[in-house]
Amino acid sequence: AAVKLNPGAWHSIRRLFVRPAATPEEERHQIARAIARFEHLVGQLTDTAFDAPENDAPERGYGMDCIDESTNTTTYLRLLAKAGLLRWHRVEAPVTRGWFLMGAPHSTAVIRDHQSGRLWAVDSWFFANGIAPAILTLEEWQGGWRPRRPTDTRQ
Repeated sequence: AAVKLNPGAWHSIRRLFVRPAATPEEERHQIARAIARFEHLVGQLTDTAFDAPENDAPERGYGMDCIDESTNTTTYLRLLAKAGLLRWHRVEAPVTRGWFLMGAPHSTAVIRDHQSGRLWAVDSWFFANGIAPAILTLEEWQGGWRPRRPTDTRQ
């Protein structure tokens, strides 16, 4: 769905960057908060406010898959970049891991740190709508990373 944020909604995202990040790490924290805010705002305008972690939305019979999540997150990142809010990172194409070799394929948005050249996964699929995404090195993410759950000892 095509969505247009009103000026107040867009301002609420820009406000997260009012103090420019002093380091790439600080900017990744700003990015995580901005993606959560985008999800919350867009969720109110579309039928995605219900989005549960992973593909789990039993009350709806479906949840957004990782392709939806990585596409949306990449779009949000591009909007941040176009607005001049990203000082330490540039947006890269989404990346997919797995291809049924390590289980089901899984995709994520990606950013590159200008300073180090390191690639970072920005993965919102593991969390409910409006929750900050995980941002971790792409190498760690490609190794099969999953967030730790209270009953899950995997990391």
